This record gives sequence, structure tokens and C-alpha cells, in this order.
Amino acid sequence: MSVIRVIFLVALLGCLIVVSLDFEEQTGHNETAQYYINRGREETGAVNIVTSIYLGYRAYDTLGEAMALFTAATGVFLLLKRKG
Repeated sequence: MSVIRVIFLVALLGCLIVVSLDFEEQTGHNETAQYYINRGREETGAVNIVTSIYLGYRAYDTLGEAMALFTAATGVFLLLKRKG
């Protein structure tokens, strides 16, 4: 096995260990999650809490992500478009 491959595998293993240790320290809902759970229905009017978070609180974020994806897809299309 080459030295670069060994270094890559050790780095990957280290990242996986750090991520798994971070997940063990999670204690459940934080203050932001509790805010969304407690006030989601009354502030957005949605019956479903997932819908209230997605469409009520994160609508602009979702719109921005869709615009970025559309822009990237358009750029790729224009770059790969054949002339003629």
C-alpha cells in the first residue's frame, strides 16, 4: 500500500472517530429545537411541525438553495452545450 493511501485512510478513520464521539455527546433537543417545537404551530399556522419548520422558518433558505442549484445547472448546460 502506498504512503499516500495509508495517510488518507488514517485521516479518514480519525474523522470518523471524531464524528462518532461528537454524536455520543448530544443530549437531545437544544434551545433552538425547543423554540421550534413550542412555537411552530402558533407562529406559522401549520399543523405539522415539520411543515412549519420547512416552509415557515426555512422558506428563504430553501429558495436560495433552489436558485443556487438552478444557476449551477444552467452554467453546466451552457459550458457543455455543443456549437452548431
